[in-house]
Amino acid sequence: MKVTIFIGGNKEFTASRLGVKLGEELASKGFDVTLRAVKGKVKVKDNALPLQEYAATAKHKTLATALKKDGADFVISLMNLTGCQAAAEAGVPFVYAENEGFKEDKTPKDKKTVLKKAKQVLVIKTTDKPLNKKAYAGLKVQAVTNPAVWVEHYNYDKPACFKKENNIVAVGKLTKDSGFENLLKTWARLAPAHSTWHLTIVGDGTGKAALAKFVAKNNLQDSTEIVPDDGDVYSLLRNADIFAYPALNPDNADILLDAMASKLPCVACESDPVTDLVANGINGVIVNAGEEEPFTVALDDLMVNWGKRVGIAVEASKLKDQYPFEDFVRAFVELLH
Repeated sequence: MKVTIFIGGNKEFTASRLGVKLGEELASKGFDVTLRAVKGKVKVKDNALPLQEYAATAKHKTLATALKKDGADFVISLMNLTGCQAAAEAGVPFVYAENEGFKEDKTPKDKKTVLKKAKQVLVIKTTDKPLNKKAYAGLKVQAVTNPAVWVEHYNYDKPACFKKENNIVAVGKLTKDSGFENLLKTWARLAPAHSTWHLTIVGDGTGKAALAKFVAKNNLQDSTEIVPDDGDVYSLLRNADIFAYPALNPDNADILLDAMASKLPCVACESDPVTDLVANGINGVIVNAGEEEPFTVALDDLMVNWGKRVGIAVEASKLKDQYPFEDFVRAFVELLH
């Protein structure tokens, strides 16, 4: 069966994490999978799944023609309403999935009309609160648990950006609310006293130039690197020793979930998505958002206390059992048969 996965999102969130991993899992089960996304929104490793990119202005009728040409048998749309419209136009059965409460950058007037044609609407639960039935009234809805994309920790092929013995990784959009400015202020205080440690910030965004300027101004070049998200974040998680999550007000904490499930001790700023995952002092450390001193103290404590890092990491790794990716994949496989 030929399955096309449309990957979408909004300005704050991309479904590429879910789309790429879901595609890999479906391909391993014998499905012929193709990814489709707006140009530049999804990055895949070499020799991975085929990726068909299209212009942000592409109309659903154009994409429908492409689906027919490819002989697509089924469409999975992750937070991409245009993909649903294209599937409906092409007469290809489709399912749609989104995080509960997901908001498009431009609210479509006919969203429910389109989704009523879906074989199923999967709502990814990111909290323990009951499903907002009013928001999904009239649709064939199934709630699924937010899955963790976790990696086995550790291998010996360290990424080139890891220049020292011990490594801290932070991942996210390089924007004002990312908290990376505060993280670098913290790092400027800690780096001189921790010569064997290295900080890698992974991401892209409008704030990259300002962060790079701070690194140069404070002579942090030897202990700090800012690298783009090339689609292989998980190799960085696999080899890191601590995960820093300084986001001030995130809509979700998917990358934090992945880091914890990958057996990493994490320091994170307090927010609703963070407190849903972290039991402070047990499977991670939560500090007051936007304050430099608490983040500095917490990070320093983990850097010098190996035993504490290990204890927190072990507890954090148990999240993969609470948020299994296998259950997420199974929900789609059942719809494909």
